[in-house]
Amino acid sequence: MKKFIAPILIGAVFATASIAADDSLRAEIEALKAQMAELKEAQSKVNMIALKKQFSEVKAHSSGDNVKFSIDFRSAYDYIEHKTTAGMGMTVGSTGSITMAPKGATKSTNSIWTNKLNLKMAAQPVENLIFKGTLSAYKTYGQNNISTNSMFQTFDWYSSNKPSDSTIRLSEAYFIYFGQIEDVPYTVSFGRRPSINGFMVNLREDNDHPASPVGHNINMEFDGASFKFDFDKLSGVSGLYFKLCIGRGFSDATGTYTNSFGAPYGKDDGNPNMDLIGLLAQLYDNGQYKVMANYFHGYNMMGMKTDAMMTQFQGFKDVGDLSGGSLSVQINGIGDEINDFLDDTIFFASFAFSKTDPNSNGMLGSMDKETGTSYYAGVQIPAFMEADRIGFEYNHGSKYWRSFTYGEDTLAGSKLASRGDAYEIYYNLPLINKNLTAQLRYTYIDYDYAGSDSFFGMSGNPDGIFSPMGASTSYIESAQNIRAYLRYRY
Repeated sequence: MKKFIAPILIGAVFATASIAADDSLRAEIEALKAQMAELKEAQSKVNMIALKKQFSEVKAHSSGDNVKFSIDFRSAYDYIEHKTTAGMGMTVGSTGSITMAPKGATKSTNSIWTNKLNLKMAAQPVENLIFKGTLSAYKTYGQNNISTNSMFQTFDWYSSNKPSDSTIRLSEAYFIYFGQIEDVPYTVSFGRRPSINGFMVNLREDNDHPASPVGHNINMEFDGASFKFDFDKLSGVSGLYFKLCIGRGFSDATGTYTNSFGAPYGKDDGNPNMDLIGLLAQLYDNGQYKVMANYFHGYNMMGMKTDAMMTQFQGFKDVGDLSGGSLSVQINGIGDEINDFLDDTIFFASFAFSKTDPNSNGMLGSMDKETGTSYYAGVQIPAFMEADRIGFEYNHGSKYWRSFTYGEDTLAGSKLASRGDAYEIYYNLPLINKNLTAQLRYTYIDYDYAGSDSFFGMSGNPDGIFSPMGASTSYIESAQNIRAYLRYRY
């Protein structure tokens, strides 16, 4: 009998526990249902449209209401060699004193270590307005005597692209406004222009995207405005646009009380405003083939002004006007999938001209209108690994060729300004993606005439004659520059 009572008692206990567990679970489920009902009611009272709008405003504020910074830092070694002809040597001191003395043919070499920092910034508070700027410091290692012995070293056209001291200078600062007239998008921009390392020149500088101008004849810093109109959709021509550029290279203002107590920013009749107006046109760009052209006219070009005996530099004087233009083509990938090597090859060619219109002071040592020409070609090919590149470039300038390439970053002098032949080979090697790269570059310039990349008066005379002395000056006959650098970008 006891054997039957024990199982019955055990079963009764489990049954009672099971009933109690079911009651407890049922109570929890009812409580959860009540909480869900409360949440539903609360959610129905939320204005989802207002919430989404508020979220969008917060997102826009966090992404647009700030300035984004990036770094471009380069540490480089340059070996420079110059060979000069015999003639009269001229030295211009920091106070403007000019010393002329007979000078024989010479050869000079030097090696220079430099650091170059570009601190870039960008901001876009609203969709159709952006700001961009660059602060630059370009210095030699340690101290130097460059600024002491050369009064032109910090000239505004190239101050942040010639090594000197650790002074931070303004390289770029401009805004761009985006608008649209019917089917024609347009932009308006004012400020310190992005005019260094433009079309074609960006390749040797290992920059993926060129700046605004055609680098063959304009590669220098300047202040001004641009007005760009896109006609590709309206015309059906891929990439077609026109850009009107207006710049000022010298402002007619004394800015000093020297020799008088006049207004510090009064008019300086001896140095009139030096202005430039130009038209930049992208005639075609489908990603593989790109054709660019430009035409410009410069007013009141500056030449050096001295006393009658040429013993003291007295500023600058107006020597006349200068016009010029270029037509350039670049091919990104030769042919249509012929092979991987040609698909990854870049080729470009460019022709440019310049023409003087002198006043009574004469230009480039001549009282006549003189025309100069230049041609420029290059190829960049795949190298030994996946992303490294090798480039070859050549350019030639005629006797009266005159460019605005003062900002070219070649310590031996602007190769694109050369009146003669220039040859260059370079090797670009990514070490850690585009964040850390290296370059080895060799540039050789063989000058046929004097005055390359000088000012527009007697110092630009291709025959090397310095009026009023009538003596042939010593000038650079050939130059070479070997550069090796490491570059960090982020």
